[in-house]
Amino acid sequence: MFSLSTSWNWAKHKNGRDLIEEIRGLGFQSLELGFSLSENMIDDITKISRRNSLKISSVHNFCPVPKGYAADGFLPDTFSLSSLDEHQRKKAVDLTLNSMELAKKVNAGALIIHAGRVDIPSRTKDLIKMYKQGEKNKPGYMEFLSNIKLVREQNKALYISAVKRSLTQLIKRAGVLDLMLCVENRYYSREIPSITEIGEFIEEFSGCKNLGYWHDVGHAQVNDNLGLEKHSAFLERYHQYMVGMHIHDVDGGQDHLAPGTGNFDFTSLKPYLKRNTIKVLEIHQPATAEQIKAAVCYLNDMGLDNN
Repeated sequence: MFSLSTSWNWAKHKNGRDLIEEIRGLGFQSLELGFSLSENMIDDITKISRRNSLKISSVHNFCPVPKGYAADGFLPDTFSLSSLDEHQRKKAVDLTLNSMELAKKVNAGALIIHAGRVDIPSRTKDLIKMYKQGEKNKPGYMEFLSNIKLVREQNKALYISAVKRSLTQLIKRAGVLDLMLCVENRYYSREIPSITEIGEFIEEFSGCKNLGYWHDVGHAQVNDNLGLEKHSAFLERYHQYMVGMHIHDVDGGQDHLAPGTGNFDFTSLKPYLKRNTIKVLEIHQPATAEQIKAAVCYLNDMGLDNN
């Protein structure tokens, strides 16, 4: 069974009732609470899900949108778990703890977090521009790619330490709540974690049963397309820790497309899926309702519904 993220239709609705009705109208009985939902929408969704046996598969940090912030301007990276500013980092921890309480309240299987970033210039969009111009594997492209990796490596240490301090507090609470806290692989090269840092966090908290890995198909494939890291390497290294997936299609450097409208081979995911893997379609606008229904059929034909 696939779940649908509210990231697809939150902006179309002013209340949780209409949002849910649209999702259920597409045939979904499970959804992920995205990071753009207001407290009022969450209240609506919580009440309706209880009455109608609608499953909340997962919650994406930060949820709900904190008071004082507009949904269309607030992102999971507004506050960072890797911040060197202790006030900002603690704010990110507090908001995450709040999201964890919500996840427990709605009986979600996981809370998905962005672990932060190394505070260096983001040059992924420049790399994508070169990729679109057909520069991949040419000397200038490879030099630029190498420099991106080098600068990040030289500057990451303090930010990784900050993430570990944040995770220490969050994992302790996750144990009390009996909730899976999942670190997601990211889109931009400066973001945390890199492929090796996923393993570093798992090893650091190896005695904890409440820390897992969340695999984002689109993010990993964009990384692969750009030459940063092989998609398959994420799955091969960490599939045993994988709690769930964000599933969406990719075209070059663009992701969050409806499956079947991009170029990704979804059959490559099958060996890594378990029956209890949470599978969330994280599709963004302007994808249509018809494209989402077609995407479910497409993924079923790929055999992703049988794991």
